[in-house]
Amino acid sequence: MSVTSPEAAREAHRVSTPREMVTPRAVAVGMACSLILGVADPYSNMIIQGSYLGSNFTPIGVVFLFAVLVGIVNTLLRTWSPGLALTQGELAVVYIMSLIASAIPSYGLTEVLLPAMASMYYATPENRWVETITPHVEPWLLPQDSEAVRSFFEGLPRGGAIPWVEWAGPLAAWLSFVLVLYFVVFCITVILRKQWVERERLVFPLVKLPAEMIDPGEHGARSRLAPFFRNRMMWAGFAIPFLINAWNAVHNYIYFFPTIYFQETISLFGNQLVLPINLSFPLVGFAYLLSLEISFSLWLFFLIGRFQNLANASFGIDLAGSTTLPGEYQMFGALLVLALFSLWLARSHIREILGKAFRGGATPDDANEPLSYRFTVIGGGLGVLFLLGWLWMIGLSAWLAIILLILVLAVYVGFARIVAEGGVLFAETFNPQEFMIHGFTGPVLGARNLVAIGLTKFWFTHTRTLIMPSMANGLKLADTAGLRNQRWLTAAIGLAIICSLASSIYTVMYLAYEYGGINLNWQFFGELQQTRFNYYATTITATSEPAGRWFFFGLGAAIMWALMFLRQKFIWWPLHFIGFPVGASAPLLTAWFSIFLAWMVKGLILKFGGIDIYRKMLPFFLGLILGEFVSAGLWVIIDGLTGVTGHIIFN
Repeated sequence: MSVTSPEAAREAHRVSTPREMVTPRAVAVGMACSLILGVADPYSNMIIQGSYLGSNFTPIGVVFLFAVLVGIVNTLLRTWSPGLALTQGELAVVYIMSLIASAIPSYGLTEVLLPAMASMYYATPENRWVETITPHVEPWLLPQDSEAVRSFFEGLPRGGAIPWVEWAGPLAAWLSFVLVLYFVVFCITVILRKQWVERERLVFPLVKLPAEMIDPGEHGARSRLAPFFRNRMMWAGFAIPFLINAWNAVHNYIYFFPTIYFQETISLFGNQLVLPINLSFPLVGFAYLLSLEISFSLWLFFLIGRFQNLANASFGIDLAGSTTLPGEYQMFGALLVLALFSLWLARSHIREILGKAFRGGATPDDANEPLSYRFTVIGGGLGVLFLLGWLWMIGLSAWLAIILLILVLAVYVGFARIVAEGGVLFAETFNPQEFMIHGFTGPVLGARNLVAIGLTKFWFTHTRTLIMPSMANGLKLADTAGLRNQRWLTAAIGLAIICSLASSIYTVMYLAYEYGGINLNWQFFGELQQTRFNYYATTITATSEPAGRWFFFGLGAAIMWALMFLRQKFIWWPLHFIGFPVGASAPLLTAWFSIFLAWMVKGLILKFGGIDIYRKMLPFFLGLILGEFVSAGLWVIIDGLTGVTGHIIFN
């Protein structure tokens, strides 16, 4: 990792990069893609129940739409009417808008928020939610009409209409918070953009695929087909997952048709430790983009975490009153240290930005930043005050609101750093709300604070689809494509968010009231609500000793600091600290072997073939990603047309 960025290098990059602009037609296409994703993602999850189109930091839905746009639509336009074909910069705008829009419909917000707002449907005399939870919930946060809530889960009677009036107030309340949160997160991304892109020069591995897809090559617009799609190695990689998935898909139509799967398990120590061996072609492709230190650290820390869990179980080490494993507290401590480390490295840059915001001056130059630094600092600060006030209004004590918001923003920064430097496709960590509830315990927090903290999980349930990593990747792609009027890009991103929110909210509401939520995806319309509110109802009075949790949290923070120190001190140190906060997370269960395989293959290629062979093989591994995601998107469409459900290719 380099933390220097000479002015000469930045100027050379600026001169050598083509000048591309954000155009109205690019924004229009991006809005159309955002609307499509807002409809397709909930429909796929709720009705088709196939591959999730928006559940990671390079979503299937985005890659599929973009491949169709670049590989088919733009190629036809270049052939028949070259003047209408989208340029490299315009395609980058479309991808950026689609990428950020995709973080909203599923786990990111809509499919969690709307069912959660109607959770009191599951209130019964036995679970005592009405007595323990309802008195501590502000009425303006949830729809109050019992018939509107019942119909949301059971469907409307014939001829009934969606009761938008009952939902309008609560939706406005929640969306006011969410939109300001997105704005604050975008401001933080703008502040860190130059530090990460130009000074530290983080590699942003997940940007490599779209950047290669839109690269015009030496011939530029004169070529009908982009160089990426003319590469035979890419098509060789593409064919492997595409053909295997097509073969396996037949099984969903002819049940006795054989399938090809690469799944096995290794049992150790008398089945006390079980390691899944899953080969995922896109994960191999993504891991090939990582540095050897990062890929090595990811699979190694996964194995260390599994052995730690075995040791904890063998020696009876548990955390009373908590179902969370000690390793998750360690990862959360490590993640917070990573966020602080990122801000510490950027301290001089942040100091310059604050000086620019309050004293003016020519430096640092923000002419081509997505927002002026003055607007970023002042607007972001006012946004933080609004968020704190909103949290206080729903019942959080002021000191807890401050702690919660600090933790939430730290997780955003930490994950954005992990994705920017480590290229992690998806990962999970302890979310801030669970950490606060487990760390302080119900009796200390009090019923009102505990319920208020629980309500904030409506907009922060899963770390697989956090919006800040997508924003950071988007701004990196804008830099790679040479976009020069980035203030217009900010407006385009805002339009993408609005389109995604509007279309996904309407789609979820329509599907719920048309078919009944209990007949749709049970995870969103039942499991999350029942487990979450049952937990809150029992935790209000439950007593447990949190000292062990704080110990493992501190241990994780200390280990992370040591790893970063060793990384900075010794150039030969083989472990990268990025692997520790996510290495033991649940997604690595199915990903670790693919990462290990890519690490081994890449190491052999670099050792015996050198950097030239590595670069020649790169399109093959990008093809593995594209082939899987295109086939997943294609089969979602086919399954939707034929009525087949439960066909999952990649989640």
